[in-house]
Amino acid sequence: MTLQYARLFQLRAGIQLIGESDSMSKEELTEALRQRKTIDADETATEGADDIIEQLCDANLIKNSGESYRLTSEEEFKDKGVVLTYSGEEVVGAGDQRAQADRILANIMYQHPMLLVLSKFIYRKGPIKDYEVMREFDGEAFIGDKMNQFTIDMGLDLLEDADVIEPADSGYIQGKWPVRLFAHIIYEEYSDLIGDGGSVREPDLFERLETLYGIPRSTFDNYIKRLHTAGIVSEGSYKQLTLNEDAVEGAKINE
Repeated sequence: MTLQYARLFQLRAGIQLIGESDSMSKEELTEALRQRKTIDADETATEGADDIIEQLCDANLIKNSGESYRLTSEEEFKDKGVVLTYSGEEVVGAGDQRAQADRILANIMYQHPMLLVLSKFIYRKGPIKDYEVMREFDGEAFIGDKMNQFTIDMGLDLLEDADVIEPADSGYIQGKWPVRLFAHIIYEEYSDLIGDGGSVREPDLFERLETLYGIPRSTFDNYIKRLHTAGIVSEGSYKQLTLNEDAVEGAKINE
């Protein structure tokens, strides 16, 4: 399963088109994507409909049901042990464009965890030029997700589309934290800090992320709550945090 040449605004357009029609044949969806000239701001999309459809299928946002495509439903995601992903219906139901883009990216990050290490590298080392990212990761793999020049370039485009990274004169810099990246880094730092008691003090974990990544306190608190809701972390007395290993495995955030 290879990362397709499909920008985030194009993927959101595909989701919206199917959501408006309930279901569409491949021919209908392909033609609608090609005819939609302006999807976000001044962006245009006249080619690559097949790549958009394939990426949406790979990310489990749409499903081929016989002769037509439809949005995946929340019920199809239950009892599979997968967390921090969304159905196509949940993406459409998110309402505003920003929330929809965040949910689409969460699913793509699940299918292509290379996006975790690309964004973490920029968050930790930035500002970073694209050729430095290429030099670091070309030929590498993370959780079986192989990286090459094309997939790295496409990954950087998707991360920039989602405001996860931002371009600057000196290179890419940190942008808006995605929850899956937060979960990945929490796992790594928790594993490093954990003692004999099997838990980590929340203030120690925040101090580590603040020092290494400059994470704001409000972002940390908000995402810890989201990980708690997803069952990845549980909070004990004396500000102790414990990771649920089964939920961590279902999140696909570590090797």
